[in-house]
Amino acid sequence: MQKQKLYFNILTFEFPSENKTFYFSKDDIGKSHKIHKTLFPKEIDSIFPGLSNNGTDFIYTTFTSDNEEFKPLEVNFSYENEDLIKRYYNRKINHYFRREKNKIVKVGFIKENQVWIFSKQLSTNQFDVYLKFSMKVQLKTVSKYPELLLSYDGKSKVLKKSVAELIQDISPTNFSWVLTGTKLRKWKWLKEDEELPDYTQYYPVLNKKLERALSIPKEAPPRDNRYPKYYKYINTFYKRYLTDQDFLTICPLHQEGFLDVSSSRINATTKESNLLVFGKDKNGQNQTGIVPKYCLRDLKPYKGTPYKTVHLFYIFHEDDFQETRKIDKSFKNGFSWFKGLLQYANILFHTEEGFSIRFKNRENPIPEIEQALFDRDINPDIKYIGIYVTPYGKFDNNPQNREIYYKVKELLLKRRITSQAIDPEKMNAQGDSWVYSLPNIAVAILAKLDGIPWRLNTPIKNELIVGVGAFKHIEENIQYIGSAFSFSNDGKFNGFEYFMKNEIKLLAGKISKAVRDYATINNQPDRLIIHFYKTMNEEELEHIEAALHSMDLPIPVFIISINKTESKDIVAFDMNWSEMMPESGTFINIGSNKYLLFNNTRYPDGSFSPADGFPFPIKLNIDCTDKEQLKDTKVIRQLIDQVYQFSRMYWKSVRQQNLPVTIKYPEMVAQIAPHFDDDDIPEFGKDNLWFL
Repeated sequence: MQKQKLYFNILTFEFPSENKTFYFSKDDIGKSHKIHKTLFPKEIDSIFPGLSNNGTDFIYTTFTSDNEEFKPLEVNFSYENEDLIKRYYNRKINHYFRREKNKIVKVGFIKENQVWIFSKQLSTNQFDVYLKFSMKVQLKTVSKYPELLLSYDGKSKVLKKSVAELIQDISPTNFSWVLTGTKLRKWKWLKEDEELPDYTQYYPVLNKKLERALSIPKEAPPRDNRYPKYYKYINTFYKRYLTDQDFLTICPLHQEGFLDVSSSRINATTKESNLLVFGKDKNGQNQTGIVPKYCLRDLKPYKGTPYKTVHLFYIFHEDDFQETRKIDKSFKNGFSWFKGLLQYANILFHTEEGFSIRFKNRENPIPEIEQALFDRDINPDIKYIGIYVTPYGKFDNNPQNREIYYKVKELLLKRRITSQAIDPEKMNAQGDSWVYSLPNIAVAILAKLDGIPWRLNTPIKNELIVGVGAFKHIEENIQYIGSAFSFSNDGKFNGFEYFMKNEIKLLAGKISKAVRDYATINNQPDRLIIHFYKTMNEEELEHIEAALHSMDLPIPVFIISINKTESKDIVAFDMNWSEMMPESGTFINIGSNKYLLFNNTRYPDGSFSPADGFPFPIKLNIDCTDKEQLKDTKVIRQLIDQVYQFSRMYWKSVRQQNLPVTIKYPEMVAQIAPHFDDDDIPEFGKDNLWFL
């Protein structure tokens, strides 16, 4: 296997060789920029004595533009306040693209610039399509130079019909951003900014709400390899715009191009972290393997369902009768190389004559299904699982149709019945290829029946792992947080909750309860590890620490923030492999206890199936209440290994995921639960994997 040759999406450059003069004022005079005290230069007191300590929050600057009413101050870029230097570069880059190149530039939360490049090739009669590129200046994070992080953020579509043309049919509540000329404006700010806007010159940027309002079909998530495409886009942008002499006067980029990743920054998870434990061999020994879709078939599940009497039944629309028969036949006798639920996943089941539910009303089947369930004689000694052959999937464009999917799940959960949804339309469209969905369905059904398809090959440790994920509901503009409590490091989960984003005190209370429950049974854990869906802020950490302090448990709390790197962030490419995706388990130190971790199925032995996808890396930020622990290389490696292993515990599919289930499962709960009555999960659904 050829050694990896990794490159970042980062360009390095040189600081100015001489100091530059910046100009500052305490008053807002003429054209100037307001800056917060966090951006004040280090020597600000030399021109405004005592300013840094007198409570002043803001001053004004023209940066390097001379102004006789402003006071000059020499600035050495190598030693100055980094936030001030980054703001200076961001403004210069913004001016270059907006004024000199006449491009659309959207400014981000931390003042990074996102440049929109029109694509004639991708545009249609309905929209203009723009490719989006972000540039973020950072200082010496992975090199000894200032750095320009260049990322490709995907596409945006701008409708060719103006607001004035659309308003007769589309409510303005569906508008978010609008484009006029080369300026992007927030719709809700528009009337505040202008007395009489010319609405014929404002064109909406497509968003999810507008997509639904216009009945535009939702695009399926890309399954192709994005690494070469991403690299091609940023490399083309770099050569076309960033090698221009005018840009080089702003950022004198090094001629080497994208930065190679130093070998001292690259490491890998242990070989053992790829191993999973499956069923026993003839000698009673558990067998290990790497690829679940083959190992589950050949080695059988780690543990089958504990229920000896399993009844499977179907809920389907009368028009989908033939598709339901095909599903039933596939489960019992197999389909192509899939040999059925019993042979593949050791699921022994019975389908009782007359128990399945055939409904007639496609638009509102809930009353029929509810009545049928009421009429059924549900035996408490039988473990039921419903197969819902859904006319509408959870991604249907119509919100009312999507609600049916959620309500069926809830109806069954209230009767202590878990379910598995199958889309007959997708099944017909895939034809013989539908066989590849059957292992995923089998593993999900086994997990919902409390079986264990596989477990991690790791010694059990005395620690508690808590996962916190989130999902934002576009219609409600509310972010829900889900949490999953794991009581062992081998991947066993025991309970799910969910909250609104602002209910951090409730979340902290649930975490402390999980620790208390664990300590009651297993004694005090050696450490608490929290996998969090974003960087935890001080307030969130304070609530959790306070909850633990009230229990008098002086244990270290590790917080691992786990972020996707889909856009606006650092990635890496393997230039020694045509597909460019680094090997699974590779992790890269990107400074300040931050790491890139690649979770995929490109294993070091050279095995890889393109059908498994090409996920981008995740970014880890590791913190601890005991800062000394962060200096222990062995501890850090164990924590990264653990994140990697938990990405292999996803039981909705036989493919490895890039996000660990400690984040992914709570996100799935937070996505579904708000659709239930009273925004609550039925009690039966709080300790099993019904949402897979």
